Amino acid sequence: MAVISGVLLVAALLSRETAALIENQACKVPATGENGQCIQFQNCQYARDLVRLKKNPEICGFKRNTPLVCCPVKQKLTESKPGALSQKKCGEYFNQRVLPQSIDFGTKSKSREFPHMAAVGYGQTKNLWLCGGTLISHRFVLSAAHCAYSADFGPATLIRVGDLDLKNTTEDADPQDFKITKIHVHPKYKLSSHYHDIALFKTEKHVYFGFYVKPACLQVPKNLPINTLVATGWGKMGFLGEASSHLLKADLTIVNHGTCAKRYANVAQTRKLTKGILDEFQICAGDAQGKDTCPGDSGGPLHYALKRKNNLAFHFVVAGITSFGKGCGGENSVGVYTRVSAYVRWIENIVWKEDD
Repeated sequence: MAVISGVLLVAALLSRETAALIENQACKVPATGENGQCIQFQNCQYARDLVRLKKNPEICGFKRNTPLVCCPVKQKLTESKPGALSQKKCGEYFNQRVLPQSIDFGTKSKSREFPHMAAVGYGQTKNLWLCGGTLISHRFVLSAAHCAYSADFGPATLIRVGDLDLKNTTEDADPQDFKITKIHVHPKYKLSSHYHDIALFKTEKHVYFGFYVKPACLQVPKNLPINTLVATGWGKMGFLGEASSHLLKADLTIVNHGTCAKRYANVAQTRKLTKGILDEFQICAGDAQGKDTCPGDSGGPLHYALKRKNNLAFHFVVAGITSFGKGCGGENSVGVYTRVSAYVRWIENIVWKEDD
């Protein structure tokens, strides 16, 4: 998490004699004379930008040991409505004026087709790519909680973005590898359960955005605008098949809650799904011909594309996270995905407060 270093903090405190204010009290920003509010440092974009420039923000008080800064009202990061911050960031990432882009869709994933796709690796010496994920900011990949740790290989250690074929170095790709420095698993997730299967992986350094790498936006409303979404991953080609080194995609249709609940009724009798399928937190999707996500696709996105609209360039919106299923690839298969919209507040409270 971005914090004011001890040197900067002491310098800021010694450089000005400021009457201590309480949190949310009105103040004046000395450098600009703007009306401000005394809030926590991590909630103020203005203060974070100053620290990056090695300048001292105005310290107006403390909340316990947390510094409060005089923040211009227009640059507060806190949002009262869940999703407002996510949509703001989406607008920044996909402003048409800075992102010319075209996508060539085919039956097989193309170069640059899914620039938000991430591979999650395990091990210290040899990288084992066992899960997928979705890049959603400069420092964070959204994935499944059960991908945070492998019983055989330990915790997730590496993120790769910008790749198409994990074993090929000659295809049109621009892979970037980053060590994982922090893993946020949803506090309600339990290893023995399928619920709240969502996690955030923080990279050691900023991910470079370009034609091969660009984040996806978050689905904020519960209701989806379309009925067919795309799942992508490097998972197995069939339940007993080999993992694909080339990124694969599958068009999946949303399955209504009632049908999905019946399909998983027997699983609901186990500890993994004691409350059955919960529509508030989970999405079901499948295909009559057997298109499905398989082992190795876990953590990857269930997403859809938005064409150029208003001031936004073409981009993807991640609606679900590949969580679990019953086998894979069978006729009328149905997989279960963590519903992203149910966790937007939790995501926002971590990602854009630590994305420095």
